[in-house]
Formats: sequence, C-alpha cells, structure tokens
Amino acid sequence: MANPETRVIHHPDQLIDPEAAEKKRQSGALFIDVRRNRPDAPKGDIEGAVKVGKERADELLDPESPNLIPQLSGLSEDSEIVVFCNSEYGSDPIIEKLNAYGYGNVTHVRGGFARWQAEALPTVDPLPAAEARPAGDR
Repeated sequence: MANPETRVIHHPDQLIDPEAAEKKRQSGALFIDVRRNRPDAPKGDIEGAVKVGKERADELLDPESPNLIPQLSGLSEDSEIVVFCNSEYGSDPIIEKLNAYGYGNVTHVRGGFARWQAEALPTVDPLPAAEARPAGDR
C-alpha cells in the first residue's frame, strides 16, 4: 500500500463532507459503496447503497456494458451519485471512471465510511454483496 503522504486525490473538488452526503441520500441520490470486505474495516452499510466491487467497476458502471447496474440505467447525466469507500482514496478512482462515462453530478465522501461513522450518521447492519439493498429500497 502506498504511503498515505504520497497519495493524491485527483478529484478534490468532488469531495463532500459526510453530512452533505447524508442530505443527498435523503434527497434520493444514488449511493455506490466500493469498499472491500476487510476484517479491519468499519462494519455497517449506508442504507440504500449499491455495492460495487472495484475490480468489477468497469463492467458494472459503464453505460455501454450489458452488466450495467440497474440503478444507473436510465439516469440522466445530472443525476446525483455519491461514491464512498473506507476513505476518499478508494473512491477517487471510481469518481474518475464515472466522470469518463459522462455522469456529471458525481461526488465522494471526505474521509469515507470511517468518517461517516465517526460523525454518527445513520448506518444499517452489513449485508453480503449479493443481498445488498437496491437504491430504491429506502
């Protein structure tokens, strides 16, 4: 793993604080969870978030892919999308992909899920990826 002091966020202008992200969630933004299941990672999920493994991001987020996640199908270019990982370093590459695919209203959470939890924002018990709650089930 790279030394955190040498890591660079390529899309700092698209970072938002967890509280602002929660307001977007309450307003219907699509949340995409790209965290890996690590034993040392904070536990819990953000209700309504769609789990997308980073290793499958191209396959699941590309509008031209036959495997595009249903929650992205039919979204307008200005629909709000919020991506989170355990930190913003993990979500930043996904932001880059979504920007390249033409989604224009994409943000990610400053401090990631760890900060979300530290600020005591709402979470639900974690579900396996196959049982992840769809975005519409809030």
